[in-house]
This record gives sequence, C-alpha cells and structure tokens, in this order.
Amino acid sequence: MENIENVVEAIIFASGSAILKSDICEKVPELTTQKLNSIIKSLQKRYSNDSGIVLLEFNGKVQFSSNPKYGDTVADVLTPLREKELTKTLLEVLATIAYKQPITRLEIDEMRSNKNSEYALTGLLKAGLIEAVGRKETVGRPLLYGTTDEFLKKFQIENIDELPDYDEVLEKLMLINAPSQETLFHNRTIMDEDEVDNETLSLAAAADVDEEEEEIPEFLEGEQFEVFD
Repeated sequence: MENIENVVEAIIFASGSAILKSDICEKVPELTTQKLNSIIKSLQKRYSNDSGIVLLEFNGKVQFSSNPKYGDTVADVLTPLREKELTKTLLEVLATIAYKQPITRLEIDEMRSNKNSEYALTGLLKAGLIEAVGRKETVGRPLLYGTTDEFLKKFQIENIDELPDYDEVLEKLMLINAPSQETLFHNRTIMDEDEVDNETLSLAAAADVDEEEEEIPEFLEGEQFEVFD
C-alpha cells in the first residue's frame, strides 16, 4: 500500500477519539506492530513543537488532540461555560484511586481517616476520570474503582505503571488543576452546576463527615450543600 503513513494518519484523525493500535493493525494487513509504532513516532515528530495538533499515545491507544500550547485559546473558543476547579476532596480521592486501584469506597474512606468519599466519587464518575472496574469478592461485593483513559490523558502518561509515588501524584494533580496551566486537558470541567442533580445533593447532605473551614471554589458559591474535606 502506498503512503501507508498517510493512511494511518487518516484513520487516527477520522476516528475522532482514542483508537486501539491493535485495531489499526487488524484492519490494515500491510501493517505490523513494529511498523505502526515507527509510523506513530514519525507522526509525533511531525506534529510537535508549534503544530496546532499533537498525537497522544496511551494505554495501547492513539489519538489526535489540540496542542497544549494553545489550550487556553482553544478552551475560550470551544468552552462556553466558565471553567471549574476541582475541590481538594476530589483531588485527594482521585489520587487515592490512582495509587491504590482497584479500590472500594470503604477502603478509600479508611485511607482518608474515615471521611465519606461518596460525593467525590459521584463527581469523578461524572467527569469520566474513574470507573467501576469490578466487584470485590467479600461481604456485599462492593464496587471496585479504577482510573480511566481520560485520567491518563489528563495526567499525560501512557499507562498506570508510569505513576510516581502517592505524594507526587497528589502534588501533580494540584498543579494540573491550577488555572495557569496551558493545556486543554488540564482545564477540563469536572462538574457543571446543572449536572449536580437532586440525588447527588442528597448524598452530600446525608454524608456524616466533619465540616472544616475551606475556601469555596468560585463555581460552588451560592450552592446549598456541605463541603467535604
């Protein structure tokens, strides 16, 4: 096949989302895994530096994305809603799941000095940063949670094995959430006010946790629910 690199480029672009490298090889008989990896490296080199598009590789998948250099401008144009900040609790729960996955809600609570994590889990699930990956074979068979491909993209790593230690995970998540970060992924919205339904608010109101003084993120000002730390 002529111009096989261009064919691979077109496939990745047309997919519109992350696509498995194995699927590309399966559909293009002329491709071997080694050849595809070589093409991916070539495309990553072509789409680098000041290019408006970059090629991401993570978890055995590839995807075109806007260049983080232009993240602020792209977000201003494409995101009509004002950006939201992750609360401290969501960051802490996300870091715990990333480091200890698969993990149950009760185990997360125990790692957080028995603070209720249910509200944070609801937000992270809605954001697509975590997902249920199974059930633990114990009494009640509670759900096990793990991170998603969206988390890998946000954290800019290819797989979970690349995670640093827990403290560094939490520190980097804090940096990722900083408004000054120049990347569209880093500024992704976690929850809009419209997405916080009555069921979610009920979970927040019913949670038995100690309320401490904490600065309320701008997007939560005026909302009637407890702040979990």
